[in-house]
Amino acid sequence: MNWFRHPLGRRKIYDDLSQEIEQHLVERTEELMAQGLSQADAAHAARREFGNVTNIEERSRDVWQWPVLDSLIRDGKFAVRQLRRNRGFACTAILTMALGIGTTTAIFSLINAVLLQPLPFPHSERLTWIRQQDHSQPVPAAETLSYPDYFDWRSWNHTFDGLASYDGSTTTLESKGEPRHLDVSVVSSNLFRVLGVAPILGRDFRPDDEKPGNRMVMLSYSLWQSAFDSAPGVSGKTIQLSGHAYTVAGVMPRNFQFPLDSPPSAMWLSLADVADGKNPKTTQRGYDSLDLVGRLRAGVSLDQGKSDLSRIAGILSRQYPDSNKWLTQALVEPELQHLIGDTKPALWVLFGAVTLLLLIACANVAGLLLARGSRRSAEFALRVSLGASRAAIVRQLLAESVILSFCGGLAGVVLAFGLLRGMVGLIPVSIPRMQDAAIDGAVLAFVMVVSIVTGLLFGVIPALRLSRGTPSQTMREGSRSVAGTRGEHRIHSSLVVAQTGIALVLLVASGLLIRSFVSMLNVNPGFDPAHVSTARIEVPFGKLSGDQHYRFYEETIARISRLPGVQSVSAGWPMPMSANHASISFQIEGRPVAKGDEPSEALGIAMPGYFATLRVPLLSGRDFGAKDGAHDPPVIIINQAMARKYFPRENPLGEHIQVELGDGVTDSAVREIVGVVGDVRGRGVTASPEPQYFLPYAQAVVTNPFLAIRTVGDPAAVLPALRAVVREMDQSVAIYQVSTLDNYVSKSMAQPRFQTLLLTCFAGVALLLAAIGMYGLLSYLVAQRALEIGLRMALGARQGDVLRMVLRRGLTLGLIGLVAGLVVSALTTRLLSGMVYGIQPTDRFTFLAATGVLLLVSLAASSLPAYRAARLDPIETLREQ
Repeated sequence: MNWFRHPLGRRKIYDDLSQEIEQHLVERTEELMAQGLSQADAAHAARREFGNVTNIEERSRDVWQWPVLDSLIRDGKFAVRQLRRNRGFACTAILTMALGIGTTTAIFSLINAVLLQPLPFPHSERLTWIRQQDHSQPVPAAETLSYPDYFDWRSWNHTFDGLASYDGSTTTLESKGEPRHLDVSVVSSNLFRVLGVAPILGRDFRPDDEKPGNRMVMLSYSLWQSAFDSAPGVSGKTIQLSGHAYTVAGVMPRNFQFPLDSPPSAMWLSLADVADGKNPKTTQRGYDSLDLVGRLRAGVSLDQGKSDLSRIAGILSRQYPDSNKWLTQALVEPELQHLIGDTKPALWVLFGAVTLLLLIACANVAGLLLARGSRRSAEFALRVSLGASRAAIVRQLLAESVILSFCGGLAGVVLAFGLLRGMVGLIPVSIPRMQDAAIDGAVLAFVMVVSIVTGLLFGVIPALRLSRGTPSQTMREGSRSVAGTRGEHRIHSSLVVAQTGIALVLLVASGLLIRSFVSMLNVNPGFDPAHVSTARIEVPFGKLSGDQHYRFYEETIARISRLPGVQSVSAGWPMPMSANHASISFQIEGRPVAKGDEPSEALGIAMPGYFATLRVPLLSGRDFGAKDGAHDPPVIIINQAMARKYFPRENPLGEHIQVELGDGVTDSAVREIVGVVGDVRGRGVTASPEPQYFLPYAQAVVTNPFLAIRTVGDPAAVLPALRAVVREMDQSVAIYQVSTLDNYVSKSMAQPRFQTLLLTCFAGVALLLAAIGMYGLLSYLVAQRALEIGLRMALGARQGDVLRMVLRRGLTLGLIGLVAGLVVSALTTRLLSGMVYGIQPTDRFTFLAATGVLLLVSLAASSLPAYRAARLDPIETLREQ
């Protein structure tokens, strides 16, 4: 086929021809002007030699059906050729934009994964997280439900397609090899139907599976693969879990996980697991441990669902005042909102920070475009004289800026991949769904939009500025004006001021987080975490009685204490900052209260030597000892916060407290207070110590406690020997939650550490870009004003005068930016009030330190251009100019 006869072929030929002629026209006009012709005469002569380019453009449009697209394609090609001729400028601009777009893309990918992606369930917008509200405190607290309350809510509501319960637990999978400790969930039979997910093998739970004797289990896909070799016939098989026989109902899909805010469940047990026994949990209305997930009916609002469940809660509070008196309302939140929790504000703050960083990058590139454009003023004047309109020049310059930004976006995607890989290792486990962050289609679409918008953003001001003015004015000013135009200087200066102000905002924010994190590090947690190993042993309660359970731990502790390097060892529950907590009601003897109005505080269990091992100070009285066994007089130890709250003006030693354990096994005995220990920040370093009381483990064998082993050297070195001791004691039990106390403390600060590190990195990059912007502006001004500086020095100005002149210019712009940044910081740092600890968002020291750092950076960025200006040779400069 004759390519010239094809419309697309003719269009390409005319397109290339018009671009070539336009370029030849510009070059030929410059040659004729160099021979002495005026600009108008030279342009007219060039037209006569090469023909009218306008006619050629019109002919090319005639063979192309979309003239606008044709024009954009030609502008893009010409822009690419221009950038290829200035590779240094193009690379600098692309790398600057890559830095801004790459960091923004990395943070957006986190936001997309955590905040924007729907939950992985059908119609997930109708899923809700449900608890009840306890109004016995000034601020209503969210409380879990008991099984009888859940059954009533499930049966009596009119607004939910289904309400399902779940409760975290642990178990040991017994096998021929080493026993495996597993995190599991005890769930109602309708959980998977409420979520809208069916098993891939076997059957779903049935209502009968909630009855005693029907112990059924649903396997996760990963456990099915690892423990059962993906056997297709696993459904109906009997397995042993912590001494009980269970029947496998089925296997859930590969990516299924629930609850989403907890460690992945290896399996899900039916309610038959808690329905057996003399006093099963399913009959205890005062034993609150359940979270609920509900699916609203189509067309039902969240408020309607909450009102419906609150109606039921009100009925139960009147029917059962002993346990439900203050539980009068329901708390209903979208499941996604509950999952995100307090992560949302922190992520948006980080996204705001990278957006400011992107603006600094845009300002830098805009300055580069202005500086480059001022050197192309003669070229633009020639194009205007050859018939190009101002709109055509603006369009051409915007094409160059958008291409630069788009290339920066592509490089930014590569940078974002690397940043994400680095951030994944820093992401705290407590932030849900962040591990799912990836550069997917939504993120790539975001990159494309950001690239186009930023390209127009940093390109429009230089394009409008450089296209302004007549050819005669531009040729008269020339490319070597004494000091450049005032308009250019104002725009350059405004960009530098904006960069400085934005950098100060980021510096202040990062400074606040750094000071806050330092305050956290200096907090006394109430115990000494150094050189302490921790672990738990899964000793089944169905396998050993309470006394046997206690003696097992007693013998284990005795053997561990004989290991080399062990200073002391004990056991207790909960381990500080381990996310294990329980609050149990009690009564103080001599202070009778109505049934249902009993106070409730945090429960702790301890064996002799537990406080000494953790180095929790004993303030008065005594520690638990060998005489506090199961058949000895019941005793209790309280912490200082509880003593202040309930015994503010008296000595609590000798007072008596009756604790309502409510487990159906341990008697609610009246206990004598025998000791007061120091306060421990059990829920995190930023959480205030809460009132807490401790029972001796021998008198309250209700859970598997944590072993606490204090060593002389590295606490991790004793862990292999610990495993060996446990295997010697009983090969069928599993050891789990093996860690160190330092690790628990570190995890409690993981999220603020992550936020502080990222924001500090962004602030450092912003500071670098602001310094580069300041340096670039002053270097450009020195080059533009070289003739003026040479004249000044020829007329007697000294090097010090020139040095001060340039430094004054840089510091003046820096101070203006600092003032603007201080004002913005004072208005915006209040957004960090929920992220800082121990300081105010308007902390003076932080503001002064950030201002001082940025002032020094501005001075350093101004010094080199000032030194170069002062070293100019006036004679050589005047000769060159």
